[in-house]
Amino acid sequence: MLYEQLTCEPLISNLESGTTSQEIVLSQDVSNPDEWDTFVRSHLHGSVFHLTAWQRLIQGTFGYEPKHIIARSSSGGELCGVLPLFFVRSLIFGRLLVSTPHAAYGGILANSDVAAHALFTRAREIAKELGVQFLELRSFGNPVKEEGIVQRDLYVTFRQHLRENVHENFLAIPKKTRAEIREGIRKELEFRVDAIGPDDFFNVYSRNLRDLGTPAFTRRLFANGQREFGPECKIFSTHWKGKLVGAVWTLFYKDEVVPYYGASIREYNHLAVSNFMYWMVIKYSVENGYKSLDFGRSKKGTGSFNFKKRWGMDMSDLRYQYVLIRRREMPDTSPFNPKFSLPIQIWRKLPLGLTNSVGPLISKHLI
Repeated sequence: MLYEQLTCEPLISNLESGTTSQEIVLSQDVSNPDEWDTFVRSHLHGSVFHLTAWQRLIQGTFGYEPKHIIARSSSGGELCGVLPLFFVRSLIFGRLLVSTPHAAYGGILANSDVAAHALFTRAREIAKELGVQFLELRSFGNPVKEEGIVQRDLYVTFRQHLRENVHENFLAIPKKTRAEIREGIRKELEFRVDAIGPDDFFNVYSRNLRDLGTPAFTRRLFANGQREFGPECKIFSTHWKGKLVGAVWTLFYKDEVVPYYGASIREYNHLAVSNFMYWMVIKYSVENGYKSLDFGRSKKGTGSFNFKKRWGMDMSDLRYQYVLIRRREMPDTSPFNPKFSLPIQIWRKLPLGLTNSVGPLISKHLI
């Protein structure tokens, strides 16, 4: 257990009025998951990726080493900040400290700038102690304001406030996308909830990624996720004439729906499977009282980005924050990097059985 006490001049403090300084006690003792999750759920910028279920999922599936930090008020011991953090040993990018791997969002959640500064300072110290290439904070709405931070403008995220009436949500979708949804309905696609398991989902997901030239995660990710999140994780599936043609692995956070991993089989694209499926996710969300949909992040200029953009949702830049430790500049992880072009082309032509075996070994080293 690691404890460290710092005294900082506060910028914003929600502790008792009249104080001129706030004492913060930092710890890596995260043995009380309920306390952590309660803080996350009460925080304006908390996300499903800040929950301990996601941290257990990532650690249990990929074996990354947790370096999570919490901040408490020394006066009363109240939790006043959390930072989910993992030490990743990547054969592709080197040693990294990331909040949070394989997640759209992450970074520091704190109820004062003092606590945020203390968490950031300790994370940077850990990064230097471990000799990582860089510290990455996947901040969205919760950026830290510190010197020496580098930002990248590679991803965007798509989100949508849901109206109470299903038809109003349908009319909010651009006309061309509505026409494709109607095409899926006309072709008699069927939408089901938890009708398939993780293995069936993986079969669709891994095939779709092979066709895109991308290694798939291990199938354990999806089974482990269902175990960790319980009823807050569902698999929606789309079927045509008894055949599974698309599926989306979905998380639920407070009043928000997060369809995080989705895929359809390319040979059925003429049925407008993806448009139908995501519309049905929206319809399900409205009918079950959810208030918003998080359509997830995409790299600018990719096929996923273009698809999501056609839904007319609110688009926001994800300017992730980095502290360079051993590197002088950030690596180019864009799919448009020329050095990735040949591997992508080769991967698309490999047998599915081979990519399903090798892909998880590679994707472990992606972040």
